[in-house]
Amino acid sequence: MAYALHICRLAADRAAEDVVPIPLDEWRAALSATEGVRWFAAEHYTIENPTTRQPIRMKVGEGAAEAFFPKDERWYPAIRWFEGSASFNARLQPGDMTHPVWAAAVSLATRLGAVICGDEGEVYDLETGRVVRDLETEK
Repeated sequence: MAYALHICRLAADRAAEDVVPIPLDEWRAALSATEGVRWFAAEHYTIENPTTRQPIRMKVGEGAAEAFFPKDERWYPAIRWFEGSASFNARLQPGDMTHPVWAAAVSLATRLGAVICGDEGEVYDLETGRVVRDLETEK
């Protein structure tokens, strides 16, 4: 599985769990209010197998979002939502505001009072994309 980044809320109280779920209704409201990203209304999307070039049909989960890529002038599935956090593949340079998925993730995280975390517990600065905190070493 590819390395992922996550839009998640951190607990204000260190005695509580580190991550606090984002309710689906708040997630959808943030999607509606954020430019360059929208709720993915379809139940499936199709990608091409890079080896065989055959189409692969992928199921879309509740709360999934797509981002608009201006260069291609089209929307692509980009963000998965599951159990209170949103995830996206880390095939981008954190901090690159020209990348549609990073720009959307930063806007969404800001709107939701959340942060962007990596699979290994690192927290990224929303302006620079640099790692500013490591949740795993703080436990």
